[in-house]
Amino acid sequence: MLLKDNSMSFEEVLLCYYSENPLSVLSNSLNTIKMKEGKNMARIINQALVDLRNFSPAALKKIKSMINVTLVMLPENPGPDFSEAYSSIKKTNVISEINVSSKACIFNGMSILSKENIADNCVVVCNGLTVIRDIPKEKNIKVIVNGTLIKSPSAFFEIIKINGTSHNIDDEAKLIKSISEMVIDKNFINNLSEKTAIIVCGKIHIDDEVTEEMLQSKGIVFYVIEQIIAKKELHGYIRVNSYNVSKVCTKEECERNEKKGLKRLFGWK
Repeated sequence: MLLKDNSMSFEEVLLCYYSENPLSVLSNSLNTIKMKEGKNMARIINQALVDLRNFSPAALKKIKSMINVTLVMLPENPGPDFSEAYSSIKKTNVISEINVSSKACIFNGMSILSKENIADNCVVVCNGLTVIRDIPKEKNIKVIVNGTLIKSPSAFFEIIKINGTSHNIDDEAKLIKSISEMVIDKNFINNLSEKTAIIVCGKIHIDDEVTEEMLQSKGIVFYVIEQIIAKKELHGYIRVNSYNVSKVCTKEECERNEKKGLKRLFGWK
């Protein structure tokens, strides 16, 4: 059942009322849940943000449980009745709770954030790989990180909580980014600017013609989620100049590991 409150937009409201036959309602564009009092018990499942700041204690008591929630926003100064009602909700895998009066902005996947795309006086929830640059103090930003945060000296904000890792990046670094795989060869490097940060959510394949001197000449730094595949001679440079890289291996090592994985999966000999 999907209901709309007069004070909310359609995308902001998701009501999942459960009786003898639970109903499941999904909305692709939804990242904020607000609820309205009803007769049946409700469950909140698999949501990035749940905003309970305008709930009465009676409304909170209608919520049976919360499961797989990234962030719950609570009143800045909740009364005892509110706190008691909220504590009675069964919570499973609720990552963060925050008492705040600010509005919230949520960014998922790979995000490059600056003063142009972050609102003033807000809580920024970063899920995935996030780069934050050029944020003046006056914007009064608070950040919750679930994943990897890459921040520059020009970014002023308060980190409320980190569930993951945080790294620094030079203000002058040129960003090259990809959400999938990337191949780096000689021509690719020749077209890069100096002080280049390469940010990839998948794998990086570095061609055998690439030398350590080429990487040094551009001051290349790697921020990669998965792995970098390169010849052995480059592994020292990569490990010293990379952050959050799961694995560095040669092409041959990668192929052997993939074969081992397939053998374990299918029971091959």
